[in-house]
This record gives sequence, C-alpha cells and structure tokens, in this order.
Amino acid sequence: MKLFYYKEKEKPICYYETNEQIVIPEKYQEKEMRAFWVSTVVNIDLPIMENELTYKNKLDEMFDVAKEFNINAIFFQVRPLNDAFYKSDLNPYSKFIMGKEDKEPLFDVLEYVVKKGKELKIEIHAWCNPYRVSLNNELDKKTFIESLSDKNFAKKRPDLVIRDSKNQFILNPVKEEVKKFIIDSMLEILDKYDVSGIHWDDYFYPYAPLSEDDNDLGDFELRENKSQSLEEYRRFHITDVIKRLNVEIKNKNNKIKFGLSPFGIWRSIKNDLRGSNSAASTSQSYDNQYADSYDWVKNEYIDYIVPQLYWEFGHPVAPFADLAKWWNNLVEGTNVKLYIGLGIYRQGREGEYENPLEVVNQIKYVNNLSNVSGEVFFTYHNFKNKEEVSYPGVLEVKKLLGGKNE
Repeated sequence: MKLFYYKEKEKPICYYETNEQIVIPEKYQEKEMRAFWVSTVVNIDLPIMENELTYKNKLDEMFDVAKEFNINAIFFQVRPLNDAFYKSDLNPYSKFIMGKEDKEPLFDVLEYVVKKGKELKIEIHAWCNPYRVSLNNELDKKTFIESLSDKNFAKKRPDLVIRDSKNQFILNPVKEEVKKFIIDSMLEILDKYDVSGIHWDDYFYPYAPLSEDDNDLGDFELRENKSQSLEEYRRFHITDVIKRLNVEIKNKNNKIKFGLSPFGIWRSIKNDLRGSNSAASTSQSYDNQYADSYDWVKNEYIDYIVPQLYWEFGHPVAPFADLAKWWNNLVEGTNVKLYIGLGIYRQGREGEYENPLEVVNQIKYVNNLSNVSGEVFFTYHNFKNKEEVSYPGVLEVKKLLGGKNE
C-alpha cells in the first residue's frame, strides 16, 4: 500500500528529501518480541497502593491486558528515581508505591509481577533509570537531598549528585563510586528476582544541559586523558558503565538479557556520514545525552536495543521510515537484537497520528525489515483506556497483533 498523508489524500509520503514514496507491506510478520513499558514514575501506569487487594487487582489487570493484546513481555519500571519497586538493601522503596519514600509496601510488588509473569509465560524485564535522582523541582539541592530517605544513595553521598539547568538532579556519571553503585543495584535485582532482563531507557545525561555551577567540569579538568574533549569524556564514562555491567551480568547468568532504549536519533547524516537520513536540526543522543548507541551495538555491549521512534511517517525532520531503516542497518552483522519502540501514547493526537492506522502501519513497516525482532510500546495505560480518542487506533493494533476479540 502506497502511503499518503491522512488529511491530504493525494499527497504522497516519501522518504526524507526524496521522491520515493513509502510503501506499507500488507502482511504482518509476527516477530519474537511484543512488549509494552509499564511506567511507575509519577504513577503514570499504576496508582499509589492503598490496599493489597486493590493493587494486586491492578497488576492482574496489567497481565490481562497483555494477554488480550498478545503481548509476551513487560518492561516494568522498578527504579524510577534512584529508588526501588522491590525489597532492596541498597535503595529505599519508591515514593510511587505508598506515596512516601521508603515506606514499606503491603507486599513485594516485583516478586508478585515476576511470579505472575512466569505463570503466564510473559517475560519481565526490570526497567531501571540508572542516574536520575529527581524530576525537575523547585527545591534547592541541600533542601531536596535532606528530604530524601537516609537510605537513598544520593543522601549518603551528596557530593556525587549534580543537576541540570531545569533543576533535575542526577548521579554524576563520571564518578567511579556512582558506577559501582549502579552496577551493584542491577546485580542485586538479579540476585533477588528471576527477571528475564535488565533494561535502561534514554535518561543518561539529562536532555537539558547541566547547570553552570553544579556539574562535572571539575572532574573533566582532572581527567587522565587530556586529549579527550568534554563530549568524548562524557561518552566514555556512559559507555564504560554499560560495558562493565554487561560483563557482570553475563558472569552471573548469561541467559539474562541486557538492553537499552535510547532516544531514536543517534546522529543525522548531515553531521556524521554514519548517521540517519534526518534533519541536522533534530536532537541527537550522541551529542545531547552523550549516548553512543552506535558504539554499543557495533561492539555488542548489549543484547538488545529499543530505539524510541515516536515520530510519524510524515514528520518533517525526523521521519519514521528513514529512522527505522537506519536502525535496521545498524544491527546488521551483530548479535544485538533490534526491537522498535513505538509511541502508541501519541495515537489520536493532532496530525498523522489522527490516522487510526498510523501505528499499525508502523508495525507492518518495521516487521518487514530483515533485522527487526519485534516492538515495544509506550506506554501500558494506552492499551486499556477505552474512552480515549486514541482507542480506535489501539483497537487496530490489537487486531494486527492477534489479540483477543472483546
């Protein structure tokens, strides 16, 4: 099927800066991974726990929806803000469980999720934010850190915390103590819970630049390799912890999968000949988050990668098809699995996502690329909110995935 703009039926959608019209395959080839993210940060997908039965019912509903849509993996957020949705010796309980940090929940949430996943043959990947300590907030650093639980690593080591220009706090990625803490936290999950994988998302260095008075520049000045630029220095340390964690995971259990979900644009071809066919004006994770996903894939530091391609086919500067093809080509010849991150949360929004077939077309397109092994959808609640304007498109996704009829 040749692709045209939803509101301009005669206008073809072409690959970026070409006259080649995009063609959507008619057939859907089911691949190994059909997953969704479950976001616990600010209770996006799950509420505060008020009683055990109600919360377990919410988790059961999550699995019911997964089975209804033929989903076979859940990426469950267990470390949203340097905390834990599980019993940890290293981290406080997340405030997004009981409403207050380190308030013990009425039952072990991750244990329940993992056990239920085993029963239903649904993989559970522990989704972690390695660096993020806070969201944007109005508190100064001292006041914020004092508000944290005594168990929080950031309160124990405030000297290892830096902030961005929007007053979001993160652990300083260049510090050895931070790397060790992150790795230890990941390994603790594997020691205590029978998860299928450890999963990191796109929050490495923040999207906003670091603040001028609380950053990593002092560390940079003391770097051993004086030939490194600041950008190279930051990328080196992000990659270093990924390499080391991968080794530690494989030493513990080589069946555990370690995967990352970076921002969907590594670099534009206009900035780097290895980059994607997209505009130079777009945000690029290599330059902004210091996330060198190209390097991670080519050197096989990870088992899978899930680029977040949350743009439509007709996007003027970050077109979906061009980016999907770039990622497909990137993993060629490697042992890294490619799952495409799809923004089902955008279904129904103004523009091309008003088309109820937008996400369906994206699935058909990527599943016919030779190196794509499936898709992961952001985020879970969009699959169950039937009253939303997006739901006709979500129903189309359900039909395609082989989900159960209502």
